[in-house]
Amino acid sequence: MYIGDSSSLNNFESLICLLHAALPKSKFKQQISKHSVSVTFEDYGVEVILFHSNYLVVIEVVPNVGRVLKLNSIKSGEIRKQADVLIFYTWLWYLRTDSKQQWEFVENNGTISKDMNRIEAFRIGLNTWAKWVERDINTKKTKVFYQGASATHYHGSEWGKPEVKNCFNETSPVRGSTYPSGLPIPVNIVKQVLQNMSKPIVNLLDITKLTQLRKDGHPSIYNGIHGFDCTHWCIGGVPDTWNNILYASLFPTSPKHSI
Repeated sequence: MYIGDSSSLNNFESLICLLHAALPKSKFKQQISKHSVSVTFEDYGVEVILFHSNYLVVIEVVPNVGRVLKLNSIKSGEIRKQADVLIFYTWLWYLRTDSKQQWEFVENNGTISKDMNRIEAFRIGLNTWAKWVERDINTKKTKVFYQGASATHYHGSEWGKPEVKNCFNETSPVRGSTYPSGLPIPVNIVKQVLQNMSKPIVNLLDITKLTQLRKDGHPSIYNGIHGFDCTHWCIGGVPDTWNNILYASLFPTSPKHSI
Protein backbone atom coordinates (compact mmCIF):
# COMPACT_ATOMS: atom_id res chain seq x y z
CA MET A 1 0.00 0.00 0.00
CA TYR A 2 1.22 3.44 -1.01
CA ILE A 3 0.01 6.25 1.27
CA GLY A 4 0.70 9.84 0.28
CA ASP A 5 0.21 12.53 -2.34
CA SER A 6 0.63 12.64 -6.13
CA SER A 7 4.26 11.55 -5.82
CA SER A 8 2.93 8.31 -4.31
CA LEU A 9 0.54 8.10 -7.28
CA ASN A 10 3.57 8.29 -9.60
CA ASN A 11 5.15 5.41 -7.73
CA PHE A 12 1.94 3.36 -7.60
CA GLU A 13 1.30 3.70 -11.36
CA SER A 14 4.87 2.68 -12.10
CA LEU A 15 4.62 -0.50 -10.03
CA ILE A 16 1.29 -1.46 -11.63
CA CYS A 17 2.82 -1.00 -15.09
CA LEU A 18 5.90 -3.06 -14.16
CA LEU A 19 3.76 -5.88 -12.79
CA HIS A 20 1.45 -5.88 -15.80
CA ALA A 21 4.42 -5.88 -18.19
CA ALA A 22 5.80 -8.93 -16.38
CA LEU A 23 2.38 -10.66 -16.35
CA PRO A 24 0.53 -9.32 -19.43
CA LYS A 25 -2.01 -12.17 -19.50
CA SER A 26 -2.75 -12.16 -15.79
CA LYS A 27 -6.34 -11.37 -14.78
CA PHE A 28 -6.71 -8.22 -12.74
CA LYS A 29 -9.47 -6.03 -11.36
CA GLN A 30 -9.45 -2.39 -10.42
CA GLN A 31 -11.48 -0.63 -7.75
CA ILE A 32 -11.68 3.14 -7.37
CA SER A 33 -13.16 5.02 -4.43
CA LYS A 34 -13.01 8.61 -3.21
CA HIS A 35 -9.70 8.21 -1.38
CA SER A 36 -8.13 5.06 -2.81
CA VAL A 37 -7.39 2.97 -5.87
CA SER A 38 -6.63 -0.75 -5.77
CA VAL A 39 -5.49 -3.20 -8.43
CA THR A 40 -5.69 -6.93 -7.69
CA PHE A 41 -3.81 -9.53 -9.72
CA GLU A 42 -6.34 -12.31 -9.24
CA ASP A 43 -4.18 -15.25 -10.32
CA TYR A 44 -1.69 -14.41 -7.58
CA GLY A 45 -3.84 -12.93 -4.83
CA VAL A 46 -1.75 -9.77 -4.91
CA GLU A 47 -3.36 -6.40 -4.25
CA VAL A 48 -1.62 -3.05 -4.74
CA ILE A 49 -3.36 -0.05 -3.16
CA LEU A 50 -2.92 3.71 -3.29
CA PHE A 51 -4.48 5.64 -0.40
CA HIS A 52 -4.59 9.37 -1.05
CA SER A 53 -3.33 11.39 1.94
CA ASN A 54 -1.63 14.69 1.15
CA TYR A 55 -0.41 15.36 4.71
CA LEU A 56 -0.47 11.88 6.36
CA VAL A 57 -2.14 13.62 9.32
CA VAL A 58 -5.87 14.41 9.18
CA ILE A 59 -7.95 17.36 8.08
CA GLU A 60 -11.16 17.58 10.08
CA VAL A 61 -14.15 19.89 9.71
CA VAL A 62 -14.64 21.46 13.15
CA PRO A 63 -18.09 23.04 13.80
CA ASN A 64 -18.01 26.85 13.87
CA VAL A 65 -14.33 26.79 12.89
CA GLY A 66 -13.84 25.16 9.48
CA ARG A 67 -11.32 22.76 7.99
CA VAL A 68 -8.52 22.16 10.48
CA LEU A 69 -5.21 20.46 9.74
CA LYS A 70 -4.63 18.44 12.91
CA LEU A 71 -0.88 17.93 13.16
CA ASN A 72 -1.17 15.55 16.13
CA SER A 73 -3.81 13.23 14.68
CA ILE A 74 -3.60 10.42 12.14
CA LYS A 75 -6.14 7.92 10.86
CA SER A 76 -5.41 4.34 11.89
CA GLY A 77 -7.34 2.22 9.41
CA GLU A 78 -7.31 -1.54 9.85
CA ILE A 79 -6.46 -2.06 6.19
CA ARG A 80 -3.13 -0.33 6.76
CA LYS A 81 -2.31 -2.68 9.62
CA GLN A 82 -3.05 -5.70 7.43
CA ALA A 83 -0.75 -4.70 4.57
CA ASP A 84 2.49 -6.60 3.98
CA VAL A 85 4.28 -3.47 2.77
CA LEU A 86 3.51 0.19 3.53
CA ILE A 87 5.18 3.03 1.61
CA PHE A 88 4.58 6.57 2.87
CA TYR A 89 5.30 10.02 1.48
CA THR A 90 4.34 13.63 2.16
CA TRP A 91 5.80 17.09 1.65
CA LEU A 92 4.47 19.08 -1.31
CA TRP A 93 1.11 20.02 0.19
CA TYR A 94 2.63 21.46 3.35
CA LEU A 95 3.86 24.36 1.20
CA ARG A 96 0.61 24.99 -0.70
CA THR A 97 -1.17 28.27 0.00
CA ASP A 98 -4.24 30.22 -1.13
CA SER A 99 -6.67 28.24 -3.30
CA LYS A 100 -4.42 25.15 -3.30
CA GLN A 101 -4.40 24.94 0.50
CA GLN A 102 -6.85 22.30 1.72
CA TRP A 103 -7.37 23.70 5.22
CA GLU A 104 -8.29 27.02 6.86
CA PHE A 105 -6.72 26.50 10.28
CA VAL A 106 -3.95 24.38 11.76
CA GLU A 107 -3.98 22.72 15.19
CA ASN A 108 -0.94 21.76 17.24
CA ASN A 109 -1.11 20.52 20.84
CA GLY A 110 -4.69 21.74 21.21
CA THR A 111 -4.00 25.25 19.93
CA ILE A 112 -5.77 26.30 16.71
CA SER A 113 -4.05 28.96 14.61
CA LYS A 114 -4.72 30.58 11.26
CA ASP A 115 -1.28 29.49 10.03
CA MET A 116 2.22 28.56 11.19
CA ASN A 117 5.70 27.96 9.81
CA ARG A 118 5.15 25.31 7.15
CA ILE A 119 8.51 23.61 7.64
CA GLU A 120 7.78 23.23 11.35
CA ALA A 121 4.28 21.96 10.54
CA PHE A 122 5.84 19.29 8.31
CA ARG A 123 8.24 18.28 11.09
CA ILE A 124 5.40 17.98 13.63
CA GLY A 125 3.18 16.04 11.23
CA LEU A 126 5.98 13.64 10.37
CA ASN A 127 6.73 13.03 14.06
CA THR A 128 3.03 12.23 14.58
CA TRP A 129 3.27 9.69 11.75
CA ALA A 130 6.46 8.15 13.20
CA LYS A 131 4.85 7.70 16.63
CA TRP A 132 1.82 6.09 14.98
CA VAL A 133 4.04 3.60 13.14
CA GLU A 134 5.79 2.69 16.39
CA ARG A 135 2.50 2.30 18.24
CA ASP A 136 0.15 0.72 15.71
CA ILE A 137 2.13 -1.18 13.08
CA ASN A 138 3.38 -4.69 13.72
CA THR A 139 6.69 -4.44 11.90
CA LYS A 140 7.31 -8.16 12.35
CA LYS A 141 4.47 -8.64 9.87
CA THR A 142 4.53 -5.40 7.87
CA LYS A 143 7.57 -3.84 6.22
CA VAL A 144 7.47 -0.03 6.38
CA PHE A 145 9.16 2.35 3.93
CA TYR A 146 9.32 6.11 3.65
CA GLN A 147 9.91 7.44 0.15
CA GLY A 148 12.65 10.07 0.20
CA ALA A 149 12.14 13.62 -1.08
CA SER A 150 11.72 13.97 -4.83
CA ALA A 151 13.42 16.93 -6.55
CA THR A 152 11.68 19.51 -8.74
CA HIS A 153 13.31 21.40 -11.62
CA TYR A 154 11.90 24.92 -12.01
CA HIS A 155 15.15 26.89 -11.63
CA GLY A 156 18.06 26.16 -13.94
CA SER A 157 20.46 27.83 -11.50
CA GLU A 158 20.07 24.72 -9.35
CA TRP A 159 21.85 22.62 -11.98
CA GLY A 160 24.30 25.30 -13.16
CA LYS A 161 22.14 26.85 -15.94
CA PRO A 162 20.79 30.16 -14.55
CA GLU A 163 19.32 31.13 -17.92
CA VAL A 164 16.99 28.10 -17.88
CA LYS A 165 13.58 28.66 -16.24
CA ASN A 166 12.17 25.14 -16.04
CA CYS A 167 12.53 21.55 -17.25
CA PHE A 168 11.04 22.14 -20.73
CA ASN A 169 13.43 21.09 -23.51
CA GLU A 170 15.68 19.26 -21.03
CA THR A 171 16.51 15.98 -22.78
CA SER A 172 19.48 14.65 -20.82
CA PRO A 173 20.34 14.18 -17.13
CA VAL A 174 22.80 16.33 -15.22
CA ARG A 175 26.25 15.00 -16.08
CA GLY A 176 28.22 13.25 -13.38
CA SER A 177 27.03 12.25 -9.93
CA THR A 178 26.93 15.59 -8.11
CA TYR A 179 24.21 18.25 -8.14
CA PRO A 180 25.23 21.91 -7.83
CA SER A 181 22.52 23.01 -5.38
CA GLY A 182 21.96 21.61 -1.92
CA LEU A 183 19.47 18.99 -0.80
CA PRO A 184 15.72 19.77 -0.71
CA ILE A 185 14.42 21.07 2.63
CA PRO A 186 12.64 17.88 3.81
CA VAL A 187 15.64 15.56 3.41
CA ASN A 188 17.33 16.25 6.73
CA ILE A 189 14.00 16.53 8.56
CA VAL A 190 12.95 13.07 7.38
CA LYS A 191 16.30 11.53 8.33
CA GLN A 192 16.19 13.18 11.76
CA VAL A 193 12.65 11.95 12.45
CA LEU A 194 13.58 8.39 11.43
CA GLN A 195 16.75 8.48 13.55
CA ASN A 196 14.76 9.62 16.58
CA MET A 197 12.40 6.64 16.43
CA SER A 198 12.90 4.16 19.27
CA LYS A 199 13.71 1.36 16.83
CA PRO A 200 15.02 1.37 13.22
CA ILE A 201 11.76 -0.01 11.84
CA VAL A 202 11.27 2.32 8.85
CA ASN A 203 13.34 1.83 5.70
CA LEU A 204 14.21 5.05 3.85
CA LEU A 205 14.05 4.84 0.06
CA ASP A 206 16.66 7.54 -0.39
CA ILE A 207 16.05 8.57 -3.99
CA THR A 208 16.72 12.31 -3.67
CA LYS A 209 20.07 12.53 -5.48
CA LEU A 210 18.75 10.25 -8.23
CA THR A 211 15.83 12.61 -8.86
CA GLN A 212 18.00 15.73 -8.70
CA LEU A 213 20.10 14.48 -11.59
CA ARG A 214 17.06 13.66 -13.77
CA LYS A 215 16.01 17.14 -14.91
CA ASP A 216 14.97 15.44 -18.16
CA GLY A 217 12.48 13.04 -16.56
CA HIS A 218 9.43 15.28 -16.07
CA PRO A 219 6.34 15.49 -18.31
CA SER A 220 6.82 19.30 -18.58
CA ILE A 221 4.14 20.54 -21.07
CA TYR A 222 3.11 16.99 -22.01
CA ASN A 223 1.07 16.34 -18.89
CA GLY A 224 -2.46 16.74 -20.24
CA ILE A 225 -3.35 19.60 -17.89
CA HIS A 226 -2.03 22.51 -19.98
CA GLY A 227 0.73 23.67 -17.67
CA PHE A 228 4.37 23.13 -16.85
CA ASP A 229 4.95 20.10 -14.66
CA CYS A 230 8.51 19.83 -13.44
CA THR A 231 7.41 18.14 -10.20
CA HIS A 232 6.02 14.77 -11.28
CA TRP A 233 7.72 12.17 -13.45
CA CYS A 234 7.16 10.27 -16.66
CA ILE A 235 6.26 6.76 -15.51
CA GLY A 236 8.72 4.92 -17.77
CA GLY A 237 11.73 6.48 -16.10
CA VAL A 238 12.49 7.72 -12.62
CA PRO A 239 9.57 5.99 -10.78
CA ASP A 240 10.51 2.66 -12.40
CA THR A 241 13.95 3.05 -10.85
CA TRP A 242 12.38 3.77 -7.46
CA ASN A 243 10.46 0.52 -7.70
CA ASN A 244 13.57 -1.42 -8.70
CA ILE A 245 15.21 -0.07 -5.54
CA LEU A 246 12.11 -1.06 -3.55
CA TYR A 247 12.26 -4.54 -5.09
CA ALA A 248 15.92 -4.93 -4.14
CA SER A 249 15.08 -3.78 -0.60
CA LEU A 250 12.31 -6.37 -0.27
CA PHE A 251 14.52 -9.20 -1.56
CA PRO A 252 18.08 -8.14 -0.66
CA THR A 253 19.80 -11.55 -0.69
CA SER A 254 17.65 -13.98 -2.67
CA PRO A 255 19.26 -15.13 -5.96
CA LYS A 256 15.73 -15.81 -7.29
CA HIS A 257 14.86 -12.12 -7.08
CA SER A 258 17.71 -10.38 -8.88
CA ILE A 259 17.06 -7.13 -10.78
